[in-house]
Amino acid sequence: MTDTNQRIADLEARVESALAIDARFKAVDSELAELKKSGVRGWLHAIAPFATSLALLLVGYWLNDSVKAAMAREQLDLDYVKDMRDLIKDFDASTTQPVADANAIGLAMYGKYAILPLVQRLEGGDVANLAAEKGLVLVGSNDPSAACPKFAAIIDDKGRRFPWQTHKTIVKVMGQSACLKTIPDIAAYKVELTALGGDAQSLSKFAQRYSQPEGFDGESIANLRKQIDTTLDILKSQVPP
Repeated sequence: MTDTNQRIADLEARVESALAIDARFKAVDSELAELKKSGVRGWLHAIAPFATSLALLLVGYWLNDSVKAAMAREQLDLDYVKDMRDLIKDFDASTTQPVADANAIGLAMYGKYAILPLVQRLEGGDVANLAAEKGLVLVGSNDPSAACPKFAAIIDDKGRRFPWQTHKTIVKVMGQSACLKTIPDIAAYKVELTALGGDAQSLSKFAQRYSQPEGFDGESIANLRKQIDTTLDILKSQVPP
């Protein structure tokens, strides 16, 4: 093939390539024009082939993150249980106030998770009782938003899970933890106690909410009301004007 023929062939190939590219641009312009005419429905139709894949990808990422988060929570709860178990064993073995206090403070560092173990130890001897109370005050002071509703649930409980002395201690702790939102719960408790008066039958029926109802008498009511009044005074003094 001569140089002239070769040049002509190259020129024809370039022209064909340019025409093909032009045809592609025209086709794209035509599709865009059609999409503009068809509006949102057209756009949705255009991206439909990719929507399923995108949705599956997003769901996959979400499930993966959710599973990882759930596993992390499970592991954290397991670690808490192991660590708290050792502290509880040490707490129960404590024979002196400083040792019991130290273990109670250690438990309190676990926040709301430590509330029930500490509440249960309010029913121990004097050493355990004082230490558990200190631990509960620490939990309530550090995180009142999480602790105060749990304290309120205890004094509102009618399931015979706690003695009246525990209710009294929790009322005291609520005052020291600035549980302002629980004022209505504490005030309602006072109203119920006041309504008992001196009626033995009403008192006996009311006492059934406690785990040891036989120990609840007129003197118990007086002691509980005194603590309620003190706590209400503390809390109301902190309510913004």
